[in-house]
Amino acid sequence: MRVSTKWIGIFALLAMAPQAFGWGKEGHRLIAHLAMQHLNAKAKAGVAQLLAQGETLDSIASWADDVRNQRRETSTWHYINIPLATQPGDWKPFCPATGCVVGVIPELIAKVKDTSLTTTQRGEALKFLVHFVGDMHQPLHVGDNGDRGGNDVQVVYLNRPTNLHSLWDTPILATAEERDPQLKARLEKKAGIFERRRLAKGNLADWVWETKAASKQAAYGQLPAARPAILGDEYFAQASPVVQLQLRRGGVRLAQLLNDTLGK
Repeated sequence: MRVSTKWIGIFALLAMAPQAFGWGKEGHRLIAHLAMQHLNAKAKAGVAQLLAQGETLDSIASWADDVRNQRRETSTWHYINIPLATQPGDWKPFCPATGCVVGVIPELIAKVKDTSLTTTQRGEALKFLVHFVGDMHQPLHVGDNGDRGGNDVQVVYLNRPTNLHSLWDTPILATAEERDPQLKARLEKKAGIFERRRLAKGNLADWVWETKAASKQAAYGQLPAARPAILGDEYFAQASPVVQLQLRRGGVRLAQLLNDTLGK
């Protein structure tokens, strides 16, 4: 397939862009919304105490992206680049000295718990925590093929140029919601006891390796060899269920962490 000079220009701009943001606002909102439904009464009260008046988990879910340019020290906290060929084990060798998503989450939990800190400090830690639990479930924020988590992989998705990372942030979910008007309500729906038990299993290390596996199998595993990769309904059909599952996992697990942190 020939690529027009207009698209070549667009691809050049994409290649110079910084690491993309995880899930986009809608994905992060869905995770936070689902989590809120599973908080116990004490955790809900704790969240309300730490957030400013009028703020909710939904409204602050993308705050960490909004302040990313002003808080440069947090830039590497949004992801961890684990090579696709790596087998589950110790993730720490892939976490830079400046921090990574799976490494910073326990530090944020400790800050949220620390009553010697001010409410503002604890509230900021909570905002970061909500966002980074979401980021850790975006496959391209964990799996990497030497391409900055897919940022350097040029694709054309349903006739629109983008990159692989950005595709998993927003367009797959947007397409799914556009084609199925009932999907948003299903993704927001409180999980039943069996789904909750199934999704909440494991710990942070288990979850990060699980996300890496999703990246290898679903994000990279279905890519054609040509660049730009031309992706259409077939790619969407296998990617959309993975996106939906990762959002549900993120919401249930965020609730579990917040209940353990503020609800006891």
